[in-house]
Amino acid sequence: MLPKQTEYKVGMYMRLSHDDERAGESLSIENQRTILTRYIEEQGWTVYDEYIDDGISGTTFEERPGVQRLLEDAQNGRINLIICKDLSRLGRNYIEVGRYIDYIFPLHNIRFIALTDNVDTENADSASMDMLPIMNVFNEWHSANTSKKLRAVFEANAKAGKYKTVVPPYGYLKGTDSKHTPVIEPTGAAVVRRIFELRAAGNNIRTIANILNADHIPVPSDHYYSLIGKPNPIRNCGHLWDNTSVTRILNNSIYLGRLTQLRTKTVSYKNHKVIKKDESEWVVIENNHEPIISQELWDKVQLMNASVATGRHTKGNVMHPLSGLSYCADCGSKMRHNGGCERNRTTPVYMCSKYAKYGNEYCSTHTIRQSLLESLVLADIQRQIDIVMNEPDIREKLLAYKRGDKRERDTAAKKRLHDIDKRIKELDRLIKSVYEDKVAGLIPDKVCAGLLGDYQTEKDGLSAEREELVKRTDDEDQDERDVDEYIRRMKSYAGAEVLTREMALSLIEYVKVDAHPGKHKAPRTIEVFYKLIDKPLTNKHNALE
Repeated sequence: MLPKQTEYKVGMYMRLSHDDERAGESLSIENQRTILTRYIEEQGWTVYDEYIDDGISGTTFEERPGVQRLLEDAQNGRINLIICKDLSRLGRNYIEVGRYIDYIFPLHNIRFIALTDNVDTENADSASMDMLPIMNVFNEWHSANTSKKLRAVFEANAKAGKYKTVVPPYGYLKGTDSKHTPVIEPTGAAVVRRIFELRAAGNNIRTIANILNADHIPVPSDHYYSLIGKPNPIRNCGHLWDNTSVTRILNNSIYLGRLTQLRTKTVSYKNHKVIKKDESEWVVIENNHEPIISQELWDKVQLMNASVATGRHTKGNVMHPLSGLSYCADCGSKMRHNGGCERNRTTPVYMCSKYAKYGNEYCSTHTIRQSLLESLVLADIQRQIDIVMNEPDIREKLLAYKRGDKRERDTAAKKRLHDIDKRIKELDRLIKSVYEDKVAGLIPDKVCAGLLGDYQTEKDGLSAEREELVKRTDDEDQDERDVDEYIRRMKSYAGAEVLTREMALSLIEYVKVDAHPGKHKAPRTIEVFYKLIDKPLTNKHNALE
């Protein structure tokens, strides 16, 4: 049995959460200190140290530095009495609070007092100690109820368009109205537009960051603190644009005038880990404030981000229009751009990258002059534009063409759905059979667990595939949207005489380059595959090198 303490070294614990602040001065740190200090002086005890967690929830112990230091000093014998104003100050997680009071504190011969709740572990037979479990449960209920109410308030504010942020996004300031509606900040907004325009023109993220750094444009955090007249407090700020800072701007739909809030949440009021919500749960308000960029510019950037072509800049920092979009028709590897630099005056060409890397044992050169490939692709785009502009029934033809291709895919999808459903039924039968064999004692537990795990994993994978197939076959309006967008994009480049990177990324899915015809100058096939249309319409050309 542990000896009874006679000389007390007191650890005085105080906590205030943001929720508690709404209760007013009665729960303030200063008020807690006054109450506890007066009581300790009346008892003639010695205060070893104060332990404070200000602005931190009581639902967790791990995330509170004050309580962690308190517990460490208690377990190391520096203090033998812990006192706080009430049980809820120690914590609002009834399991954790009960574990410390019932097990850990007695193990280290530590006395615990929750003053206003009349809880004192030295008086184990008191009515207050009998009520301790109920008080702990009530404190946790209070925390859960408060969390629920706050979430409802946050959701109501978000749906009302109240913008709750400490630091506004780059290019905006917080408005002075009751909703804090974002207001355009001209200097930052101009940089935001430039970033979007650079990306839409085909520049990759790293290049955009390099351009901004070369022009000595302050990073968003430096710019914000210069606006409010304070030094940047962010210690790890490198004061240079990088991929993350550029990408964050390009992915933020607030620049469209769209306010999107409640994109994340904590796991629970006990677990404060932040997780991303499903998009269907976001609160989105369109046309909430003045946009910095147009919808058209935003769409071009999203198209760029979704493109199969990442492309590469040359040593002269030039990205050719078809970089990353051209593929070898035989092996499927990307065509590699060679030549045309300052030191090398050879004609710029594209060649099969597998050939360039491994030699003719794996593929042939497929070499084609850059100028020829670009002129052929441009000529085909111009033909498609002419068809779109001049054929009166082109929309119906495109829909018929696309739906014809879709029928083939739908037939294959339906067959796959039938196979999936059949296999899922078979897996359900097998799972049931394994359970029955286990109950009958025909197979050991380990084998049963292994079989059930394998069957369930396969079933989960098939169920996910089935859901995706159903989603693809159900959208009857997608064909019309794709065709209309294809026509719009083609018309937007009417009169174009030069193939640009932006044009290529907007219109072309990829280009297939056939093998070099050899000495006889035989016809060569170049195929252009367009976005939004599953198969190209007029896409094969005979080219003589």
